[in-house]
Amino acid sequence: MKSRLHIFALLPLAALILSCQREEIQQIGPESYHHSDVEVKAIAALPEGWTPMTKAVGDITDIDNTELQSRGFGVYAFYTGAEEYTSATDSSAYSKFGLVLNNRKFQYSASTWSNSGDAEFWPTSDNENLTLFAYAPWDTWNSVVSYDGKVPSIKYDDFVAQDLSESELSKQRDILWGTNTSGNPHKNVEKDDYATEGTVDFHFRHAVAKVHLGVKGTLPGEVRNLTSSGGAPTTSEGTPTSPEDGTSTTTEGAQIFKVANNTSYYRTGDDEGSWPTYEVRYYHAEKEQTQTETKVQTRYRTNTQTSSGSVYSVSGQRYLVEEVTLKGFNQKGTLVLDNATSYYPTWINTSRFTGANPEYVLNSSTVLSQSMQYVPAATVENNFSTYTGITETASDLMSGYFLYAIPRESTSGDRIAVTIKYHRLNVSGTLSASQTREILQKQTRSVSRTRTRKITSEEKKLRRSKGILGFGAENWATIYNNNASQESDYTFTQSWPEWDTIDWGTWSNPDWGNVWEDVSATDWSVGAETLTGADVNYNDDPHPSLSAELITDLEGGRIYDINLIVAGDKIDLDVVPQPWDLKEFDFDYNARINGVVQALTYDSSYIDYADAQGNVWINNRMGKFYFKLGAGKYSSWQASLVGDAAFGFCDENGNFLLDEHGNRVNSIRNAIDPDVMNYIYIKPIDTEATVTSHAKLRIYYIDATGDAVVALNLVDMAGVTEWTIWQNAN
Repeated sequence: MKSRLHIFALLPLAALILSCQREEIQQIGPESYHHSDVEVKAIAALPEGWTPMTKAVGDITDIDNTELQSRGFGVYAFYTGAEEYTSATDSSAYSKFGLVLNNRKFQYSASTWSNSGDAEFWPTSDNENLTLFAYAPWDTWNSVVSYDGKVPSIKYDDFVAQDLSESELSKQRDILWGTNTSGNPHKNVEKDDYATEGTVDFHFRHAVAKVHLGVKGTLPGEVRNLTSSGGAPTTSEGTPTSPEDGTSTTTEGAQIFKVANNTSYYRTGDDEGSWPTYEVRYYHAEKEQTQTETKVQTRYRTNTQTSSGSVYSVSGQRYLVEEVTLKGFNQKGTLVLDNATSYYPTWINTSRFTGANPEYVLNSSTVLSQSMQYVPAATVENNFSTYTGITETASDLMSGYFLYAIPRESTSGDRIAVTIKYHRLNVSGTLSASQTREILQKQTRSVSRTRTRKITSEEKKLRRSKGILGFGAENWATIYNNNASQESDYTFTQSWPEWDTIDWGTWSNPDWGNVWEDVSATDWSVGAETLTGADVNYNDDPHPSLSAELITDLEGGRIYDINLIVAGDKIDLDVVPQPWDLKEFDFDYNARINGVVQALTYDSSYIDYADAQGNVWINNRMGKFYFKLGAGKYSSWQASLVGDAAFGFCDENGNFLLDEHGNRVNSIRNAIDPDVMNYIYIKPIDTEATVTSHAKLRIYYIDATGDAVVALNLVDMAGVTEWTIWQNAN
């Protein structure tokens, strides 16, 4: 039987499968390539519910699943016979290899991935191997991918000019490389190494880093005093939303059972005081029950409240940015598709920018946010609401853009340097503006519907009585009471109909009425401001220029938020590396931070070794960590593994935690409860990994809006803020 060569590609788990046409391969390289007669065919669908990665504004786009489908990916496949593909970087080893797929494009059409060329086949023998590499998107990198008998590689040369302008940033290119589920290349694989025989899955990963700049200040700013609030606020009522139905409740009424006698009866004896032989009594019975279902409907509206003609006095300083420069980035590099460390792209031949000039510059000619730009004082005066400058609230310096950067490792003498030049603007005068706020209101009403089930029955009874029998109901009652033991109990013999056979009818919908309840209100916001009687001038000679350096690795597949915190005559840098699917902000040191009741601690019975620097070796065991947080600003915590994706979260029994699509989760989240100890279980994904892997166990605080900040100093060790999890190579 001929074996199939199937290829899937995932971003991160999107299944991509090739479907090929039949063709015989007579000779590949110096060895004969034996195969059977079964052609390669496969059908697969992309998994449902996959969320694309975020996109920057403008024309810069991260490659997501849709982009990958429209642009395709390239594959190299090597035949090694019974030998292993250990390292194709040794050119002498090429004589052993045959090339099965040479930069073959795979394209997506009609919900199927297919090979753009002729069919290729797996070796017949189970001990013969293929090694496969992939990159994406094909249409971007096909012209520069190279293969010289060694590992395929792609040159990535200076895709961003130094001015960081919108037009130049739009020329940036995302680049992906494919791995298996453990973050390693598909090396020395046989057709039966996969769940579906011959089906190769490529998990595509971003090979570049993503850098973003933000700024905030602790400098003295403007002081505003409200001198006149203007006229009484006017309210514009919003349109009520469609009602939201609450949970319905059902109430069953008591059962009603009625028995009425029919007074027509007779006796067989004619003499007074004699025994009547038999009497006939008719019973008429009714049984009735009522059931009522009630629910509360809620609807909302948002009212806009406006106060016009508010007047403020303003005095103080604004800080506008003339220029931000960055140094220490790689300018060029080559991505090798055979990565040596799990989940980490391998870059070679990297080179830095040369010369004294900074690599990257942000100023008024680039994507520097307009609100920050240094402009003449008169321009600020005439556009006072636009040029707000550096404030205590973190602001985006790059107008939503990112810089794709070739990964780099840092050393003590190899740093990223950031310099900011800004100006102090003296401001005084009177502001006239309108104020607005939004008030959310809700309105409720109860709606109900009722159904009733009722049944009647009539039954005849024979009764023998003793006593004087008259012709009135009173006499009958006397006889009945005196001789009750002579009559058997009446039994209701007709069954009830089921409820579902009885129509509920329609809901009653009373008027909503005029009562609205306030739910929440936003703070007053100041609209477009008019500055009058102003004195706006620069008084900053010499112009402040602050520089700072930081030591940080730039890893592929990470976003780095570099937040500049300007404080008087110094600048602090807060660098936050993160996965591309998690947004973080600089840590707010002044907020009411949740207290740490129990610091993040490991259970020593679950680990192999730990040191005082926060390194914990679990190797192929399951690690157990626990901590407890107190009350404060944040409502939830989240744990993520940042670094090698060689580890997964699991439960106390060692079962990996999965999402609704069956994929391993890369973070876990739970509410903060001061009374609850939080447990985290981690174990390696590949217990036979041939490389050493490590990852940070990072804890985040999550606020009510879902934004995340790193929970610093959670580990109760001097100088350590988080654990580093290690797995040694086998």
